[in-house]
Amino acid sequence: MPPTCLTTFFQHDTAEAPLAPPRCLAAFWRHHPLADQAGETLVAATLAFQRTTGVQLVKLTPAGNYQVAGRGGHAEWRGDAMGRRTFLRRAITRPSDWLNLSASLTPLERDMVAAAQCLRQALPAEVPLLATVFPPLTQALMLAGPEQLRAHVQSAPDAVSSGLATLQTGTGRLLAAYQAAGVDGIYLAAQHLSEAVLPRGLYRHIGCAGDLATMAACDGFSGNILHIHGPNIHFDGLPSNGRWLIHYELGAANPPASAYRAISHLPAVIGLPFTVWDTPGRLHPAIHKHLAGFQQTGALLTGPCVIPLAIPDAHIATWIRMINHGA
Repeated sequence: MPPTCLTTFFQHDTAEAPLAPPRCLAAFWRHHPLADQAGETLVAATLAFQRTTGVQLVKLTPAGNYQVAGRGGHAEWRGDAMGRRTFLRRAITRPSDWLNLSASLTPLERDMVAAAQCLRQALPAEVPLLATVFPPLTQALMLAGPEQLRAHVQSAPDAVSSGLATLQTGTGRLLAAYQAAGVDGIYLAAQHLSEAVLPRGLYRHIGCAGDLATMAACDGFSGNILHIHGPNIHFDGLPSNGRWLIHYELGAANPPASAYRAISHLPAVIGLPFTVWDTPGRLHPAIHKHLAGFQQTGALLTGPCVIPLAIPDAHIATWIRMINHGA
């Protein structure tokens, strides 16, 4: 990864003290529904977004179900404001379904790896490229749904363990393929670290070891982001080495910066509400508040999650200029 951008946030691997990134950098990403169903169209949409906004960190953002789309079930984009897809049919309904999963890369996964390679070749060398990957337990939630997964853990724990092991192998193969394609880092999107989705005790039992193994498989990348999705999150299973930034939605529904900093030395990504980004008088006070809370001199700045589809690229370009160029 070029030294002019994201590597500035990865200064050392020790847990002696919070890292102190020397500056702030703004970056945003959005879903491209419909375009995200094929690598060629997703590459075109992603490059257009980068060129229009001037973003200096690019994330390949496939459809949210891309790692499970070839493993059964069915999901569609039904007008969600963020561009997310809705599961209409789950792939796993019976315990025996866990035993039938394949660790081979699906056609859509291979297409996204090819898209990543095209993006890396098309982007300026100084612009890092991250690829979105969902951990095995998040994939399991997509395949079965939260209620079915919890029920199967109780009734058929060995079958669930077998399925998770298969997904772990497949995820490792996907990570290796992205690395071979020249991707600079992984955006690991964990949707299962919320007690609203999965009880913390159950996560420790079936998911923590797999998450740590997935993050260890990312060690060959220059730098990665762990995105902890949703409200009521917890910090079990955080990485410990300096190749990671941690991103979660800030607000009353999640732990404060002090709680995060008490258990992790890794730099936090500061995800500000889009209403704050759109209000210049609120933006810089909010940045300074969160920098102080996380004990950082700089940070990667973004939103709570993906950009809503309704926000124009011109607004995003303005936000990026304000932070990255002081405009």
